[in-house]
Amino acid sequence: MIAIFIATFMTSVEITIVTTALPTIVSELHGVAQQNWVFSMYLLTTAVTTLIYGKLSDLVGRKPIFLFGTSLFIIGSGLCGFAPNIIVLIIFRAVQGIGAGAVMPVTFTIIADIFPLEKRANVLALNNTA
Repeated sequence: MIAIFIATFMTSVEITIVTTALPTIVSELHGVAQQNWVFSMYLLTTAVTTLIYGKLSDLVGRKPIFLFGTSLFIIGSGLCGFAPNIIVLIIFRAVQGIGAGAVMPVTFTIIADIFPLEKRANVLALNNTA
């Protein structure tokens, strides 16, 4: 459960961090015209892959999809830190979003698999506050 809470926290706080740092990032990478794509690409890839990962977790299993998504999110986050220009940053944000698309739906499904119906709402609420 700790891994699930940490993964949910990682993907949730990511938007806040980028929002705060974006003015500095854009000025250093000279990408004012493309700054909206930094957010859009992450959200777009997350939205598209959420559905795919939900089905894959039914076919392959929850744990492999969760580990793959979390790993891809972390790799994408690390690559974003090394982006030499705004276009590369947008591409790495897409990688990050593809990983994040696995974290949220699979964490909810894992919680639903582990906990009985009576306790599920409390654990989901706890997960969402993390």
